Amino acid sequence: MSIDSPALDDTHSHGEGQHDSPEKIDGRERLGVWLFIGADVVTVGALLFTYLYLRAVDTSGHWMSMYGYKGSLHTYEYWFNAAANGTLKSPTLIHVGTVSAGLQWVVAAITVVSAAVLWTGEKSLRAKKNAKSFSATALLAALLPIAGIVFSAVLLKDLPQIFVSINDSNTMSYTTYDSAMMALLASTIFHLAVLAFLGLGLSIRATRGVVSGDRWYQVRLVRYFWVWVAVSSVVATLITTTITYVH
Repeated sequence: MSIDSPALDDTHSHGEGQHDSPEKIDGRERLGVWLFIGADVVTVGALLFTYLYLRAVDTSGHWMSMYGYKGSLHTYEYWFNAAANGTLKSPTLIHVGTVSAGLQWVVAAITVVSAAVLWTGEKSLRAKKNAKSFSATALLAALLPIAGIVFSAVLLKDLPQIFVSINDSNTMSYTTYDSAMMALLASTIFHLAVLAFLGLGLSIRATRGVVSGDRWYQVRLVRYFWVWVAVSSVVATLITTTITYVH
């Protein structure tokens, strides 16, 4: 048989009607994963396009600067009370820098390494039929994205806020660059969380015998998505670390 799904019992098949062949089931599952990846490609592409578009138009010169007050100096309550009491000085043009390129590449590297770990585990599972060993490998692959989530959260936390007071509106705002990076980092955290969930699921299923040397097709499906996330992470990091300032 060309795929690893066990053959259906003939008596079960006759008792409950016609069943699709394992090849057809496998084909549908792979098609479903590729369609899901395709939809995710569109979503990530839209985020990157938005980043590049906002940088290009630099609306009101707010790509990396904004008139206001450094939010990190005081709490929102302090700034709000100062605005209400009329004690705020004239706003100044606040310039922000880029988020840490090194930390972004660390997150991308973690994602790529986790994909390599899972792929290596899949190859070993198919060759050596050792589900116990694969369970440990899948668990390692699941832990790596969690580390990536921590680093991404640090990047997200470091995005600087700017207190802006206009008429009766008092807000902690972000520059356009920071807003675009916030969306991209949130997307990164979401994808890493999905990878951690999938890796943990494979580890548990391998321990329970659901995933084995003869039933590894689920690992292959997860690997498709995992590799895509790794590739998209590298592409996004390359763009956001090289195309930054408006010249």
